[in-house]
Amino acid sequence: MRSALVAAIMVAGLILADSRSSVMGSQASDGKAIFLVNCAVCHQATGRGGGPYPPLAGNPDVNAVDSANLIQTVLNGRTGPITVNGTQYGGNMPSWRGQLSDEQIAAVLTYVRTSWQNGAPAVSEDQVAAARAPEALSGAQLFAVRCSTCHQSAGQGTDAYPPLAGNPVVTAADPSMMIGVIVNGRTGPITVNAKTFNGQMPTWKGQLTDANIAAVATYIRSAWGNDASPVTEQQVAGIGSPVSVQVGASVFAKNCAACHQAQGEGGIGPALAGNPHVNIANPTMMLTTILQGRNAMPSWRGQLAASDIAAVATFIRSSWGNNAGPVTVQDVNAIK
Repeated sequence: MRSALVAAIMVAGLILADSRSSVMGSQASDGKAIFLVNCAVCHQATGRGGGPYPPLAGNPDVNAVDSANLIQTVLNGRTGPITVNGTQYGGNMPSWRGQLSDEQIAAVLTYVRTSWQNGAPAVSEDQVAAARAPEALSGAQLFAVRCSTCHQSAGQGTDAYPPLAGNPVVTAADPSMMIGVIVNGRTGPITVNAKTFNGQMPTWKGQLTDANIAAVATYIRSAWGNDASPVTEQQVAGIGSPVSVQVGASVFAKNCAACHQAQGEGGIGPALAGNPHVNIANPTMMLTTILQGRNAMPSWRGQLAASDIAAVATFIRSSWGNNAGPVTVQDVNAIK
């Protein structure tokens, strides 16, 4: 009698454990629940987004038939501005690699792609697994997949995006500037061979590995008549946050000069030339003003990428007699 009772209790325990396991499994693959816990704080429960975070409802990238880019964004995160339905957003998307399983990512993306009147195909666990460990691609293949839409298949560029064929930055002996643009992205006008272009270059750090960036950069530097040396993975890894004075000057001219004047002498806004807040060793106060705004100064958080804010701050701190140190993206991202 006692042994029968023990056996019954053991069976009941196994049934209960199996039931709990089933519940946990269903929760793990419940896309809506995963979305509400992990994504709704930025993109809102309605998928409409808010502030610097783009909407998912009616978002063309979300509704694309090919879900590869969307999966990569969730796995690897992304930084830098993104334009959705004509509006630019600048919120940083964290990487969920290691935070969510393939099953969970597939479930939440399927939920997002089928909610709020979105009507895209479901995402499978196998698709996420393939994106998490992609097969190695050659530089030419990576260019065709990632770059040719803007720069064209023969590197000739368009009216918005500069050519890569015969581009002096591409063929320079030192590839650092080119690598920096690929790694960090850039916005604002750029002049190549006496023609000005104003297309936005996304940040590929986190989207491509150092090895992949080295491969595509090497391909570009040796294609379409270009004849520059290859790029190594170590060179890519050595590229830090951009502090390009050239990029900073473009950002300043476009966004700041109207108030602070072209030579930083001040006008509607205070003078930046000789300004002690600009020249102080620690750039925190200056960056806080740029990011959060102050009095008539607007907030640039979400309007400019962190890389552009670092570049323009570096430009200001080194122009018109100012002599302060450069600003990094890490400095910018540290400002809450």
